[in-house]
Amino acid sequence: MKIRDYLATRLAFIIAHLLAGALCIAVIQLDLLQTGEAGLTRGSSIYIAVLHLAILFVVLAVDYSGQNPFYRRMREISDAPDTLDRVPSLPKGKTAEQRIAGELAHSAYSHYTSEVLARDERSQFHIDFTNRWAHAMKTPVSVIDLLVQQSRETISLEEAHAFFESIQEENERIAHGLDMMLGVARQERFSVDLFPEQVNLAELAREVINKHKKEFIRYSIYPKVEVSAGSPYVETDRKWIAFVIDQLISNAIKYTKISPSDDDRKLLIRIDNCAGTDARTDTNSNVHGIMLTVKDYGVGIPEHDLPRIFDPFFTGENGRLAPESTGMGLFLANRICRELGHALSAQSEQRYGTAMTIAFSTKAITSGVTVK
Repeated sequence: MKIRDYLATRLAFIIAHLLAGALCIAVIQLDLLQTGEAGLTRGSSIYIAVLHLAILFVVLAVDYSGQNPFYRRMREISDAPDTLDRVPSLPKGKTAEQRIAGELAHSAYSHYTSEVLARDERSQFHIDFTNRWAHAMKTPVSVIDLLVQQSRETISLEEAHAFFESIQEENERIAHGLDMMLGVARQERFSVDLFPEQVNLAELAREVINKHKKEFIRYSIYPKVEVSAGSPYVETDRKWIAFVIDQLISNAIKYTKISPSDDDRKLLIRIDNCAGTDARTDTNSNVHGIMLTVKDYGVGIPEHDLPRIFDPFFTGENGRLAPESTGMGLFLANRICRELGHALSAQSEQRYGTAMTIAFSTKAITSGVTVK
């Protein structure tokens, strides 16, 4: 901080100080004249003025030397290309103004570092997911290529039909992977792609089942929808909750088809009344809501894997049985449910199947939202 700039900021203080000194000399002069004594001599007046100015100069010099390091460092930081990165080197302020300025700078630095860390984390997440997704997509692409080559030697219609069925199966895996990729991409702008409405869960569940009907037929899995709730309607986003149900049904099919037992190859979607839960606070409410449960009778989830099934990229023990697993389906489903204010939970027993439950509160997902 230049002396000229410093004096400019203290100009009012200097003027007031000089004015106070002049008034003191005037008061002393008047007091002496009223008492009949001779007034201050010119020399005495000059001495008082010089002494006053000397004290003022010392005070300003001490104040400037104490504040200058902070301002000088502030100037260096503001002129640097990486301004916020240098904030931690800012010295502690000597005055209240400097301390406030320092707190603001450190607050901005903390916010900046948090944003950078979050951005880096999102970037690394997308890199990891893209790498895993690309690796997962290589398998069906390679299989399709192999099937196409083998089909050139096909001699019967029955063999050709089997090839087409296999190609269709691999194509479904690719389509599922693309849906997953689009879901991850849309997650970044979730609020922009949100449209709350009254959704009939039973109707939506049947639509998702129809989407997978070829897989149900291929693996001899028998889906069933049961509705015991008074009304299957909930307030949610139809597209997002359809994505969640689709992920749950896809997982159910994937782990039912690899079950060593051919018995109980069925999938049950049950819609019941339940005690409401707000996923954003993880607290139970006194009101009653609706829960949708996707129950399969497949291999089940090992007990030691259950606490981590909603972690990104976690495939667990069952991931070795189904190589196409990416560990992202349940992570995305859980994240979407939390954004919508729903709660997703899992119950499972190895070799006896898994039940994934979405709890919908009767509280509107738009409650508490302030329009700015």
